[in-house]
Parts: sequence; structure tokens; C-alpha cells
Amino acid sequence: MAKTAFIGIDIGTTGARCCIFDGDGRLISMAKRNYRIIQPKPGWVEQDPDEVVSAVYSSIKESLELANGEYEIGAIGLSSVFHSIMLVDSDVRKKTNLIIWGDNRSNDLLKSYRERFDYLYDITGCPLHVNYPLAKLIWFKHETPQALDEAYRIMTIKEYVLWNLAKVFAIDISVASGSGLLNIYKRKWEESIFDSLDISIGKMSETVYPSTVVGKVSKEVSLITSLREGTPIVIGAGDGALSSLGSNSIGEGKMAIMIGTSGAVRMAVKGPMTDKKRRTWCYILDEDTWLVGCAINNAGLVMAWYIDGFYEDLKEMGLDLYREAERWVQEVKPGAGGLLLLPFLTGERGPYWNADVRGILFGLALHHDRRHIARAIIEGVAFRMRSIYEAVSEVVSVPTELRGTGGLMRSKVWAGVLSSVLGRSIVRVNMEEASSFGAAVMAMRGVGYIKSYEDILPKAVQLVDCIEPDERLRVLYERLYRIYWKIYHKLQDEFREISELQETMG
Repeated sequence: MAKTAFIGIDIGTTGARCCIFDGDGRLISMAKRNYRIIQPKPGWVEQDPDEVVSAVYSSIKESLELANGEYEIGAIGLSSVFHSIMLVDSDVRKKTNLIIWGDNRSNDLLKSYRERFDYLYDITGCPLHVNYPLAKLIWFKHETPQALDEAYRIMTIKEYVLWNLAKVFAIDISVASGSGLLNIYKRKWEESIFDSLDISIGKMSETVYPSTVVGKVSKEVSLITSLREGTPIVIGAGDGALSSLGSNSIGEGKMAIMIGTSGAVRMAVKGPMTDKKRRTWCYILDEDTWLVGCAINNAGLVMAWYIDGFYEDLKEMGLDLYREAERWVQEVKPGAGGLLLLPFLTGERGPYWNADVRGILFGLALHHDRRHIARAIIEGVAFRMRSIYEAVSEVVSVPTELRGTGGLMRSKVWAGVLSSVLGRSIVRVNMEEASSFGAAVMAMRGVGYIKSYEDILPKAVQLVDCIEPDERLRVLYERLYRIYWKIYHKLQDEFREISELQETMG
């Protein structure tokens, strides 16, 4: 008799992962398919949603093949990126590409709405920023009003994937809470926004709890993926929220600290919590848990930009550029020879939510080479992480434990630099695919396989090691951090001017 297993699908920024876990949370198989990021104009960041769906199908099929038919899938849980938006027609075909979190096209328009929507932060938990779907909705309203009027639905990528899997419309309150459109107290769409913009709230999907079984795998999808027709689909939550769950970082005093394409810190709380200084956000994990956090756009994205854009010749030689970059970093002393990088390649989110900021290499001199720049990137990202760590610590509490998650936290180089910049130990756990596992846990809960998270998390998530800060670097990194903040605060007018110039040169 086949054993029961659960699928967690993570629809990320760069690709879709399908992970199969057994009933004790052990990873059986994993498959990933990447998809393109499309940048038709400066500041525009899109994806083809049909490529995403195709990647989901392919990753499911491969992961099932790797599992060798030894398990029966009890349910599927969905994890997806926050902050995506697209329009579809009455046949649920794309009218637009998917606009994702790094897109800045609405920056100028949003400034004209600051006074009108100033009240929203205390209701939605989301700062007024180009990152959020609210800003993109404003852009649709002004720039493509006919497409918006004609659209049958306004969707996230999770909704589009769900429709293709099961032909149902729904959105979980977790992903919805990261839109800037949801009242996090009522856990419903904030009607005043739609009234103000004269947009029909009927274009939005019904909000449901993350452990809700929203549909079943269709016959068509069964033929494409080899999933059993009728397999229950649990809607799940946002990827960051599920990463906190899947790494067992939702206990009191725990902070999840993530570095991947972007970076984030999150702490679980028992009710909505906002910041008087408006630095942090508050999203929802489930019916009883909210997450206070702060995020940065530019983390692993910066290293990818550097090595992929400047060292194509090394890639053609068959070298692993990311391993090469880590080797370069280790050849250079901490502090990168006095070179500082402010890694604002796509504007920035927390803690000051300024979409106009741009990247800076400060202190560049003749003695610097590619190794110093690589180290300055990692240290610059770590300084950004410190800024959001301090904001969340002030709003919630100073954490008693930091749990590292995200692809780059598997690297001892990245984790070591971050630990030393923060002056804090960072615990790493065995659950590398934390978002996918969090989705699988939601699936287990949704179909009644477990009654509570405690039935699975303690036995599935184990501590692997603890990265300790190098106390010898405390003074150096403190000095560099002060210089970093001085540069940032002194150049606010210049950031705005260069951002405006780049817009005109697009």
C-alpha cells in the first residue's frame, strides 16, 4: 500500500519548485523549473504567467517521477510570491503580463496619491510604495483604463495557477495581506480603496484562510502532470510567511532572517501590529498569526547582476560563477579595502520605502578589483539587512533567536558576513525548502492529516549549525555602517534627481 505524502509548490520570483514530503516532513523529491524576468522598459519588471504555469506543471511531473510512485499524494499546498498583479479576460486568459514586486513604473503616479491614501497604512499594514499591487492598480487605472475596465478579473500569480489547476477563483488572506488592498483587521478587501479608484471590487477573488481546501486537480491537469485527478488543493499562503512556518520560526522571540533574490526579516505576533514610523509591514500567516517584518529588494539580485552581467566569459569557460564569487570574497579582507556598496539597483523597500534610491560604489580606488566589489556586495547587503533587523526589533522586540532561511543563507560566506554585521548568532536548520515545506504543512492541516503545526514541525525541523559573529570585526563593521547611513541620508535629493533623469532617458 502506498504511503501518504504531500506536495508543496513554491511559485517564486525566478522559478517554480515542487517538493514532495512524507508524512513526517522528510523531503522525498524536488524539481524546479525557471522562467524569465522580462524588462520591456527601465523600471518595468514582468513575467509571462503562462510560462509560470508551464513551469509548475513540469516541476510537478518531474518530482512525481523522482518519487517513483511509492507515495500517494494526500494534498497539494501552494506557496507564491507576494506583490504580483495581472489582468485576465472572461476566458481567464492573460490581458497583461504579470507585474511583480520589483516593478517601479508607478513611482511618479503614486506620489500624487500620498495624501489621499495616507490613512491606509494603519488599515492594511502596508506602506504606500511601488512594490505593492495597490500601486500597480493605480497605474492600470491611469495608463491602461480600457484594459482595466474590460478585465474580468484582477489576479495574482497564485490565483492564475490555481485557476489552471482546478478552475476555481480564490485568494488566501496571506497573499492578499501583502497587496496593500486588504484590511488586516477585518481580513477583507478594503472597500474604500476601490470606491476611491472607481474600480469594481467584484473583479477581486474571495479571500479564504490559508488552510482552506479550495479545489481539486482537474482531469486535464492530471493528464499533463500525472497527479491523481481529484487530489485536494489547499490554497496556502505567501512564500515569506510559509518560509517562517516551514523553518519553525513562528515561536515567541524567534526571527526568521532570509536572504535570497531579495531579503527579509519576520517575527510572528498574535494580532495586527504597525509601526508609528511606518518602516515595517504586517502580513497574515493564518487565522491566528500575523507577521511583522521588513524587506529589501536587492540581495542576491545584486550578486546575480554583477557576475552574470560582467563575467559572461567565465561562464562560457564552464566555471560556476557563484562559487567563483565566493572564492573572490574569501581572498579579500573584511571591509573590502574600504569599498562600500549601497545596493539599490531597483529602488528600495524597508525601512524607508524610497523607490528613487539608486546604487552607489563608494570609495573606489586603484587597488580595488573584482574581488573587492564582490565582497562589497555581500557586506552592502548585510548592512541593508541590519537596517531592517533593527526596525523590526524596535517594533516587536529584540529576538532571542535568529533563524537563517533562503538560498544564500546556506552559504557560510553570506551567513558569516551577516552574523558579524549584526553581531548576532544565526541558527541554520535542515529545512532548505522552507516555503515549500510550509505549503505542505498547510496542506496537511487543510485535509486533517495534522491538527496543529506542533504535530509536524518539531520532528521535521532540526538545527544544523550556528554561525557565530567574528567579534574582531565589530568595530570595523560599525564604522562602515555609520558611513553607509551618512551617504544614504545625505543624497536624498540627488537620488530623486537621478531617478527622474533615468525616467526621461528610458
